[in-house]
Amino acid sequence: MGRPLKIKISDTQDAGFNNPGALIGMTTTPANELFYGVVGGNISTSDYTFPVTTTRVFPSGGSITTEAEGFIVRQKGASKYLVSRLDATAIDPANAVVGTQIRVVAVGDTDWASMGAGEGTIAVGLIFTVEKASAAGSSGTAAECGICSLVNVNDAALSAGDMTVTFTAADSSAVRLKRFSNRHGIPFTGDPVLLNFFRISDDTVKIGGSGSAASPATRDLVQVENASL
Repeated sequence: MGRPLKIKISDTQDAGFNNPGALIGMTTTPANELFYGVVGGNISTSDYTFPVTTTRVFPSGGSITTEAEGFIVRQKGASKYLVSRLDATAIDPANAVVGTQIRVVAVGDTDWASMGAGEGTIAVGLIFTVEKASAAGSSGTAAECGICSLVNVNDAALSAGDMTVTFTAADSSAVRLKRFSNRHGIPFTGDPVLLNFFRISDDTVKIGGSGSAASPATRDLVQVENASL
């Protein structure tokens, strides 16, 4: 698999690649100043200067049986990721399904330890596997998580266990990624690309090849969908 996708913790920890436009009052990357690279992480940490990748997700086995917007928690394989639904789709822990993973959104007075979270302080963001549902009427909430694989389908067509990450190509078309790292992406169709969060005024980067099919001299720089731009 190689080095896993970097996961943003905050603007000062694993934040990825800053937007040069934010430094000079622009909304596009200036020509000849090509910044590229993307990160995963909770989209609550995303902002204009340090965005985070968004994804459509459909974790399997939970109480919610439709796809939704989500984010990448961590990479698990070449095209597999632990993902979470957004806070806006949080469930009552009384509806949690045994054997699935959930992420604490609001602690409240829920007995998380009895659900399988373990002993000690329970904090927002904790992810654990449910051993039993909580008692009804508790005030905590949780978002459903799961392992999903990248697929090449349109929104509203995902099946359980599917996820998509999309970029905007140089011709403004939407393209799904088959695999990707912090800087490089392989789409389901087309040539490999360099990944970027920001609108770009120059979309081709020299990568030092000879210019042959086996050793391209340039690679397209594309914009990955994110929570802030």
